[in-house]
Amino acid sequence: MLKRSENPASAGVKRSENPDLPGEELKKKLNKPQPVRGMHDRLPEEMRRLEKVILIIKNVFKKYGFEQIETPALEYWEFLSGKDRYGEEEKLIYRFKDRGGREVGLRYDFTVPLARVMATYTDITLPFKRFQIQQVWRGDSPQYGRFREFYQCDADIVGSNSMIAEAECISINYEIFSLLGFKEFKIRINNRKILQSLCNYCQIEPDIQLQVFRAMDKVERIGIDGVAEKLELHNVPVEKRKKLIDILQDCKQISDLKKVLKNEPGVTEIIEIFRLLSYLNVPQKDYCFDIWMARGLDYYTGPIFETAVKKPKIGSLASGGRFDKLVEAFKPGHIMPATGISIGLERVLVAMKELDLCPTPDTYVKVLVAIFDPSHIEQTMQIAYKIRNCGIQTEVYAQPDKINTQFKYADKRKIPFVIIVGPDEVKNKCFTIKNMATGKQQAKKMSDLIIWAKSILDK
Repeated sequence: MLKRSENPASAGVKRSENPDLPGEELKKKLNKPQPVRGMHDRLPEEMRRLEKVILIIKNVFKKYGFEQIETPALEYWEFLSGKDRYGEEEKLIYRFKDRGGREVGLRYDFTVPLARVMATYTDITLPFKRFQIQQVWRGDSPQYGRFREFYQCDADIVGSNSMIAEAECISINYEIFSLLGFKEFKIRINNRKILQSLCNYCQIEPDIQLQVFRAMDKVERIGIDGVAEKLELHNVPVEKRKKLIDILQDCKQISDLKKVLKNEPGVTEIIEIFRLLSYLNVPQKDYCFDIWMARGLDYYTGPIFETAVKKPKIGSLASGGRFDKLVEAFKPGHIMPATGISIGLERVLVAMKELDLCPTPDTYVKVLVAIFDPSHIEQTMQIAYKIRNCGIQTEVYAQPDKINTQFKYADKRKIPFVIIVGPDEVKNKCFTIKNMATGKQQAKKMSDLIIWAKSILDK
């Protein structure tokens, strides 16, 4: 039985299948057929939208030289847990025992599985540029734009220390969001090295710095006073937290921060990324330095970035960063720098739908071959075979029915053409085409079938 991961001490504790409902209430709810909370069915219309967006993203990944891989939905728990992995987000991983009694977890993201792949297949040519588009699972609280099962689209570069890798990922980010039709989006950029240097500058103890980062990252939701309260909860002395917050408020530009930290490596890296982005023609209006942005995962070691739209307010749609130590966590001594970007497809689709950027594509089917009556099934099936061989999506109506019923079916499905073969057509060696948009019917010789079929390929 799946459950959200818990501390090792309580790993054996079973939960209700739906942790949000008590037993009796869950039973009542399950009387009505429905998906598990936080997950959803995808009917054909939504699948067409999904496929269209994935195709755009995939083509951009390929354009930049990335190649596709896939990893299993399940990973051994020991690979998903521990230091330098997910930190406090570990509690959101669906963890359970398989039939062999082994501790496993459902894939939370693609970054840790990628690190495991790199530690497994040590002969992969570097730099390795890979993309991955699959589903992931998180035991989070479902809300607008947030699900427990969703698609992610990742692109990562493994084996490069250069900020060229970061610039390429951010450029990919910009190009994808532009192609999807977003007009007002911002790619916010920061660096974990900067945050660590700031904490050191303010003499904040190393063992609580990750908690400080997470507090800073919540500033948009809880405000500066809320951040200060969280720092207090993490035992950051008042003078140290005041010093840190004052710097965070004053350093809105990277040039401001340079005066405080001078030649700090993280500052130099941000300046280099900005320089490279100008060469890639990424408009300055679409990215910025954001000193508050920290990202919540423990494995980040350098530049980090995330993308949000002005409307709707549903959080980041894409994020990423550098994770130079993660591969080594799987194979000690196997040092392999890496960076990448991840796009949350569900949130992207929600935002596109709200902004009317993603009208549902019509059905892929171009031609419906109607069943006039069972006595002409041979001719019907042969016509469908020949049109399909021209590369045209062709559907045969699945049963004998009234011809008007079949026309209504084609109209509802938005199939543009219906072919009819009845007694007159068989006798005259022809077929009749009905254009569903105009309602006009036209007879053509059977010998012209392939010519007509090829004529609609690009329509």
